Amino acid sequence: MKISGLRGLALTTVLLSAPGIATELPDPESVRTDQLQLMQGFPPPADKQITQAGFMRPYPNPRWSFHHARELFPSRRVARGNEGVYALPRADGLEQQIADLTFTGPDGEPMSFTQYLDSTYVDGVLIMQHGKVIFEQYQAGVPEDEPHILWSVTKSVVGLLATQLIEEGELNPDALVTDYLPELEGSGWHGATVQQVLNMTADIDYSEVYADRNSDVVKYSLAAGMSPVPPDYPGARDLYSYLPTITAGEDPHGKSFRYRTTHTEVLGWVLRRVTGLSTAALIEQRIWSKLGAEQDAYMLLDSKGTEWAGAGFNVTLRDLARFAEMVRLNGSFNGQQIVSPGVVDTIRAGADREIFKAAGRDYQPGYSYRNQWWISHNDDGAIEALGVHGQMIHINPGVGMVMVRLSSHPVASSAQTMPLTIPAMEALADLLRDNAP
Repeated sequence: MKISGLRGLALTTVLLSAPGIATELPDPESVRTDQLQLMQGFPPPADKQITQAGFMRPYPNPRWSFHHARELFPSRRVARGNEGVYALPRADGLEQQIADLTFTGPDGEPMSFTQYLDSTYVDGVLIMQHGKVIFEQYQAGVPEDEPHILWSVTKSVVGLLATQLIEEGELNPDALVTDYLPELEGSGWHGATVQQVLNMTADIDYSEVYADRNSDVVKYSLAAGMSPVPPDYPGARDLYSYLPTITAGEDPHGKSFRYRTTHTEVLGWVLRRVTGLSTAALIEQRIWSKLGAEQDAYMLLDSKGTEWAGAGFNVTLRDLARFAEMVRLNGSFNGQQIVSPGVVDTIRAGADREIFKAAGRDYQPGYSYRNQWWISHNDDGAIEALGVHGQMIHINPGVGMVMVRLSSHPVASSAQTMPLTIPAMEALADLLRDNAP
């Protein structure tokens, strides 16, 4: 990607919505939230109004809708609890060094960290080292106290809870999914284990190609209620009706890694069945009420009140940092052990890297996927939670670093941002490596 000036980027042609339909990435400066004036006025002008149907497109609607999702969709609160706020300590002196940090981008051209943030359409970014905030920045116009949709970072929260239930003996990773959910007996999950769902190595006949209007992910989004369902639509209109319709893939379970959000929706269903709690209540009781969060979070719901377990969690940037720091500290945070250290050890161990490599995700070289987390296997032992349109948790235990990023990138796939993010994270780690606690 060619850099032109400190904040500008040369326009790059990418697929945004469907095969054969290309568009150009806008200059990030031209789609600043504070200048767009979306949903401003009483009523807003017609060209500035955003409805549920316009949640995702046309761009730049996501620059507003990603941190106003509960105004467009039904949602369920994840309460912060009655404990006081855990104040995030701060350490000054590195902000400018981080902003000016330069690394080599994928095209061989130098890129500053500020340019990296602009080019990934960041809504907010926060970096901590050794438990202290060393960098925090928001796009102009983004409300700091309004939760932002995490998309698939939600999966990693659900995966962490599943791993904790396994640790406690409440969930058997070797049990068949249908032992917990007989409703899926005739589906593609027949014969798959809970662990295979956690690692996304259960094989189902389902495609998740965000740039393909004919992909099965469109059927999933309609069932989840992510967009209005046409009156004559013949398919399922809620998640519990949709999941049993997905059939088996061609490969045996456990042999191949294929990223599928519907696996996490099944996992969320399993957890609800095992605990008797909604996904929101489970996150609230086990994690959110213990973090000393500043704000309530919330989860988006389908038409029957079922949470989007694979995509629907909404939180503020600082509260996401609290969650990430808890994981970095092996589950200990705010004066209590929130999840067991063994849970984090299990996730960090990763999975079969050759199976991952065969999936063709060349923009994540050397990675594996374990319990809904991305494992880098780099020298620092970094792990990540990733969501479409640029959402990210990056945890580097080797240098005591956490970075959380909320974004509204025009392109959904992480293939667009990871070639920039990997060298940016390596350069950031090198800058902080000698920074004593």
